[in-house]
Amino acid sequence: MVDLLSGLRTLDAWGFLLINRTLQNPLFDLLMPILSTKRYALLPAAVGILLLMVWGGRRMWVLLAVAVAAVALSDLGTNLIKAGFQRIRPCHVIPDVHVLVGCTRSFSLPSNHASNMFAVATVGWLGFRRWRWALLVLAAGVAYSRVYVGVHYPADVLAGALWGAGVGWLAFSCVARAWPGWSNAGRAPAPNEAG
Repeated sequence: MVDLLSGLRTLDAWGFLLINRTLQNPLFDLLMPILSTKRYALLPAAVGILLLMVWGGRRMWVLLAVAVAAVALSDLGTNLIKAGFQRIRPCHVIPDVHVLVGCTRSFSLPSNHASNMFAVATVGWLGFRRWRWALLVLAAGVAYSRVYVGVHYPADVLAGALWGAGVGWLAFSCVARAWPGWSNAGRAPAPNEAG
């Protein structure tokens, strides 16, 4: 068992170095810190939420509330898991890391960024078909960016993505069970759902 864990840690460090050092390029050096920094997401998120609230109707208000609850639960759970694992960030352990954002002293496993984005993407995937692929690509991009900028191992973002997706699914499922029909209210059936 010890050999298996050691092998997984070695594989994780290798994946980190591949993404953080080997795959460096000027475009990603510019783009990844933007994807990885929360403040850059505030304005587009606020505009998107406003548009959804204006044109989405009651169903969209409920979907936004579910997404907010999923992010809150995901973030809380991630912080509790981090306290249990206490994994040090690679930017403090591996020499000559290509760090493009601040390397905080908080623990790294799992990634809050990945967890929160996948919680939103999962709620969106289940409840908002039109933009489901865009949300998934954005969540994956944010998760990848955390490794690229040097602050998380690949296993950190994978664990965060799985946790966030699970919390998003659970939040959506609980509301769908408690309020049957809310997720389809005001939505025309997709072509493959007819008949």
